[in-house]
Amino acid sequence: MNPNTRFIDVEAYGGEANSEKDHTPIVEKLFQDIRGVKEEVTVSFPKGTYHFYPDFAPKRAFHTSNTDTIRHPIKTVCFLIEELENVTIEGNGSMFIFHGDVMALGIFHSRNIHIRNLSWDYEVSTCSELTVKHIGEEQGLFYADYLLEEQVPYEIADNEPLFYWLSEKSPYTGEYYWREEGSKNDWLVVGFDEASGAKRRFEANEGPFSSNRVKIHEWNKGNIRIYYRDALPKAVIPGRVFECCKVIDRNTAGAFIWESEQICVSDVTIHYLHGFGFLVQMSGDVMFDSTDFIPNHNMGKHGSSFADSIHVSGAKGEIVINGCTFTHPHDDPINIHGTFTRVQKIINEMSVEVVYAHPQQAGFPQYHVGDKVIFFRRATMCDEFEEEFEVTHVVHPGQEGNDLQTMQVTLNKRLPFDTVQGEYKEYLYVMENVTYTPEVVITNNHFAHIPTRGILCTTRRSVLIENNDFKNITMSTIFISNDSNDWYESGPVRDMLIRGNTFHVTPVAGWDDRKPAIYIHPIPLGGKTSPVQIHKNITIESNTFYMDHEYVVSAENVENLIFRHNRIINRNRDILPHPIFEFDTCKYVVLSKNAYEGYHQVYATIKGMQESDLNIDEDQVMIR
Repeated sequence: MNPNTRFIDVEAYGGEANSEKDHTPIVEKLFQDIRGVKEEVTVSFPKGTYHFYPDFAPKRAFHTSNTDTIRHPIKTVCFLIEELENVTIEGNGSMFIFHGDVMALGIFHSRNIHIRNLSWDYEVSTCSELTVKHIGEEQGLFYADYLLEEQVPYEIADNEPLFYWLSEKSPYTGEYYWREEGSKNDWLVVGFDEASGAKRRFEANEGPFSSNRVKIHEWNKGNIRIYYRDALPKAVIPGRVFECCKVIDRNTAGAFIWESEQICVSDVTIHYLHGFGFLVQMSGDVMFDSTDFIPNHNMGKHGSSFADSIHVSGAKGEIVINGCTFTHPHDDPINIHGTFTRVQKIINEMSVEVVYAHPQQAGFPQYHVGDKVIFFRRATMCDEFEEEFEVTHVVHPGQEGNDLQTMQVTLNKRLPFDTVQGEYKEYLYVMENVTYTPEVVITNNHFAHIPTRGILCTTRRSVLIENNDFKNITMSTIFISNDSNDWYESGPVRDMLIRGNTFHVTPVAGWDDRKPAIYIHPIPLGGKTSPVQIHKNITIESNTFYMDHEYVVSAENVENLIFRHNRIINRNRDILPHPIFEFDTCKYVVLSKNAYEGYHQVYATIKGMQESDLNIDEDQVMIR
């Protein structure tokens, strides 16, 4: 410990553990006072519970990746670390309670920040829950009885089948922070089955607030009966927990690291993230160590995030996620990617106009003077333009007449193409900032009860995914994409090692989408398979796969893919014989020294390649 560290007890600023006091303005004043201080500072919260309300919280106009930021440019941040250096937040085991649909934590334009030894939750989650207790028929109608936890506010409309989820009330105004009807205008609900551990998405009309409901009756607080005409909604079965997100809009990230460096979050338990997740945007050297993203089971909750847990959109340096637990988010626990901007116009021989092509990408600077960029042809995403260009000038989104998705970038040498559209008016090229592509270390983590994928990761720098445990993942456990068509989440893989992990690939009732344990699926222009290799140098070794169905590996467009020293255990003899490998347009694929238990025959299917591209060493694999 640095003997010159300055210690500040939050009580010196009026903080009071285990009170209802609003600590948002207290923390804001404290941080204002230490802004500009260069010495190390530790801000200590004596152990207890602290409340943070949005009424007098800082508001900032800025934009966040993968959110509905154009519609929601103003963000309310209850715990805002802004333009600070060398600060440690010491929680001493405290619990922070956030109120309203706000960003809990923001770390903006800061350096060497450490958050440790605390937990946080929202007083009323914007992911609301109810459990099916009983179903039946009565007087020609079908019904289901639901239980809501006692802390969940709601109201039922008089004389019509309308149900409203409510927030808590502001202690300042007495008004609700938000009020939303039924399944909250979202297009889906998430259902969780305790017995199987499976969690999956359903269409909203398959859930409790189906359009065929005719009346709602409250037996007593937290016990309601919803009546339906014709039939029960498809997904309503006894014991299922339904989780309804507060509208479809991602109005904010739940926590946000923005244009900051050397950030560490350690020994923290995050029970809920509103809006999107813990977003890292255009930042560098970020670590999550022994940080758990889990629901507050003491409150009867089953949801830990409105969407993702950790989402990294443009980063440099190293991203480390170690010893963490991820359970019950509504979307991907980890998603790490860059952002392709689409080339719209040639301004001159060294300048282009590019755009954020997805509506949830907007407003924030993507390029800076001195950054290195690379162009890719959208239809192939291959190495055709692997040459790096340096940015010498940029006009950011929202500047000099630009809308929030448009920017102009000048480079240090001539463009490698002279037209931007093809014969069908499709845009041909994308550009990626390769300066903001991180090294990634994801180790010793536990993942369970995930309705989507486990890990998404695309970056050109080294990636290590090691000693992780995956259970109850409804879609692919590890998904490696690179997308120039839909989300424009970028990154050709050049060096990835997947080692020593345990995969449990189990079926989910009614779910028919693909879910290979490891799914390598780039998405070029039009969603068509590229004719060439896109990713390179992926090694999958010394893992254990418990397979109830599906493929162990499904890979497209990979050069130098090695699968060795793995143990694959078939737990469903009814699916034999069954292909457990699938390769499409790959080159130099090696299957070596793997152990197959419970298989009479092992098949690999290949497409768009020669059998000579698949090297089988001591494996009993048949080719189809």
